[in-house]
Amino acid sequence: MAYKVNSVPETTPLFAFQNPSLQPTVEPLDCRVVTLTHYLPPYMARVLYYTAQQIRDFRVLLSIEEEPNRHFGTTWDGLKVKVQKSIMIRRPWKHGAGFQDELFVHFPYDTISQLRRARPDIVFSYELGFRSLTSAIYCKTHRKKLALCVCASEHTEQGRGFARNILRRLLLRSADAVTYNGPSCRAYLEGFRVRDERLFHFPYACSDLFRYVGRLERAEAAARRLLCIGQLTQRKGVVPLLNSLVKYCSARPHRRVEIDFIGTGTEDQALRDVALPDNLHMRLVGHLSQQDIAQAMEHAGILVFPTLADEWGLVVNEALQAGMPVVGSQYAQACTALIHEGENGWLYCPDVDESLFETLDKLYSLDDSQLLAMRQAAQRCVAEITPQNVARSAIDMFGTLLRK
Repeated sequence: MAYKVNSVPETTPLFAFQNPSLQPTVEPLDCRVVTLTHYLPPYMARVLYYTAQQIRDFRVLLSIEEEPNRHFGTTWDGLKVKVQKSIMIRRPWKHGAGFQDELFVHFPYDTISQLRRARPDIVFSYELGFRSLTSAIYCKTHRKKLALCVCASEHTEQGRGFARNILRRLLLRSADAVTYNGPSCRAYLEGFRVRDERLFHFPYACSDLFRYVGRLERAEAAARRLLCIGQLTQRKGVVPLLNSLVKYCSARPHRRVEIDFIGTGTEDQALRDVALPDNLHMRLVGHLSQQDIAQAMEHAGILVFPTLADEWGLVVNEALQAGMPVVGSQYAQACTALIHEGENGWLYCPDVDESLFETLDKLYSLDDSQLLAMRQAAQRCVAEITPQNVARSAIDMFGTLLRK
């Protein structure tokens, strides 16, 4: 299969489409880079798209077009993309926080042959598994530069096991550069003694093809309506969230609470089975497109992100960009990195009911002007985290590698 170049998808009125051409701030790098990852969600594709604009030859190898539990579609935005020969296995992930989730593990077995054909100067491989191991072998034997993209947090990586830690230590030692998505990821990598000069910040950024441009202010009926977006699974903590809301509303019968859940998953029926008090109103919306999520954000005021473990959580970026303060789990790196207590949201402990109670009391005590100030602060805190700026971080890293 040849590399396939996709066209840029159209957008809808609630999203602002920015000019997809990125004017290089320096001369494009005269090199060939091959990036390897599992699949390409839209936000990642946009960062790689802008990166490709400043490199002579930039190609992407994917393990699969899309994982079974994703609904993004193949929005590869003009990139040179090729899907590898790969085996995918499903395995359970049992975390110390008490949940179980399903992981998809990929074994792209033609990586070395694909890299031999592409003859890259730099290999940029996502994660610390089989894909990166074969990339490291290629780079070692062909004397090429290896950059590893690590998306992790100290909380998500608890209990990964001795053998996996040994593999990760070997891979990190072999890499010429390592990226981290946030402060907890950096701390995790520093635990493997990755030196500062090899570490490069490579954060998550919302896709600029789907940028919310609805109203910052919300109608009175929507201003304090809660919105939860994501997979309805044990790991995402949706049932504990709803159970905590039941207790909260039962203890405060004078207060009306509304929450909408957007997403699908194994906990759908468990949510439906929860008995709700009269002052708690829940809607299970199901899966929505990016366009329809924008409509939902315009008709809700606060994002709740109750995850029990997330190495990031891009929906937090998206909500902040839409002017939604976030009630966010302390187990999500996006929340610990982006939320400033009382300014653009609140951190809470999703497995402690009282923590949510205190946070909701703070929310419902705000008047409209205070809530508007938080919406403005929410937008400001992510204004510079754009695909273009993240792409420049990647270009800086590649340029550093070429100069070594």
